[in-house]
Amino acid sequence: MSAEKKKQRSVLILVVGLVVVLMGSVLFVGAVSGWFSDMKVELEPEYYCKEECDGELLDLSGEQYEELVNSKKSFVVFVDQSGCVTAEKLKGYIKDYAKEVGIKPYIILFSEAKNTSLHDHVKYYPSVAIVSRGRIVNYLRADNDNDSDYYNDYNEFRKWISQYL
Repeated sequence: MSAEKKKQRSVLILVVGLVVVLMGSVLFVGAVSGWFSDMKVELEPEYYCKEECDGELLDLSGEQYEELVNSKKSFVVFVDQSGCVTAEKLKGYIKDYAKEVGIKPYIILFSEAKNTSLHDHVKYYPSVAIVSRGRIVNYLRADNDNDSDYYNDYNEFRKWISQYL
């Protein structure tokens, strides 16, 4: 092989290597930073109603939550606090949405959630978290003005959750 061909081959290998490293870096940074969090989540089959849903929420303990996460399950969970007016309003939204689209979300009390990995993300109640394969894809932030429309208008809440489900 001539020196010129060796040089061309070396340059080609270098370029391909750089492209692979660059693409890998972009994918890694994207995954870590949540760039891909707008992907649709396919819930586990048991969370879809076979017939008409009644909009009821499935009770969830902290221990059960951790089991679902460790089993890499995909589900929706509403973080509730009894006696909170905003929580009651949001609970109505999640029930209406569940009935409308035919899903069965969970409900967990904030006091239960505080002792789970869910609390690593959801620091304030009420909230709705979307979990895909054991990882929180997104959740409503009760302390964030950008999320306030989702707490105050069913249509806005519906738009938000429909991005993921």
